[in-house]
Amino acid sequence: MKIIKGILSLLWRLWFALCFAIPFLVLLPITIFMTLSPKFYPVLYFFLHRISKFMMYASGIFPKVNKEYKLDPKKQYLFCSNHTSTIDIPMMFFLSKKPIAFIGKASISKYPIFGYYYKRFNVLVNRASLRNSYAAFEQAGQKIKDGQNMVIFPEGGIVKERLRLGKFKNGPFRLAVEQNVSIIPITFADNKQIFPVQYMKGRPQRARITIHQPIDDCSIYSIEDLKNKVFNTIEKELIRYEN
Repeated sequence: MKIIKGILSLLWRLWFALCFAIPFLVLLPITIFMTLSPKFYPVLYFFLHRISKFMMYASGIFPKVNKEYKLDPKKQYLFCSNHTSTIDIPMMFFLSKKPIAFIGKASISKYPIFGYYYKRFNVLVNRASLRNSYAAFEQAGQKIKDGQNMVIFPEGGIVKERLRLGKFKNGPFRLAVEQNVSIIPITFADNKQIFPVQYMKGRPQRARITIHQPIDDCSIYSIEDLKNKVFNTIEKELIRYEN
């Protein structure tokens, strides 16, 4: 039975990949052209948002979003969420109609096709290099000054399955304090079960998500206090979902 479930999970994961690949490849000539200039990114994002919606629904993932706060398209945000699965990235595309950019690992740029798009409009961090990390957050700060909404996974990567929530790094909160940009914590409750790191696990189901109230005036907080505030918000919500 365990082997059968593993095979079914693997087949479903392949179907999920196809749900991304088919519309992406169909639109490839258009989207490649849009990578030539940053001014085309809003149009490219229009397609990314809709491809992500297609991916979720066609593969049997049905996001159920609890909105403690309705996003204001005229305001600017720094989104911070727990990071438990590779579907966290397309899920963020699903959630935000307004263009977002990620601060993510440089290794993502090596992914076939997707990596090319990712490095064109997002901020890549090589955490093994202090100089690179500093330059990346300088670049992220400039994007915020230019009015770009940003997404950071403060755990720094997908955490181990046994952990509810990994230790947060200081970088995202230093950025929020220095730029005085509002932080919106986001809790992904089910992504770990839907699309875990193990290839022979995973299943389609509803995906419960909470968009929390924003934390405004971040410059009045210390980095540590702001980090703890976001951590406690997400952890409390994860515990609520577990119960």
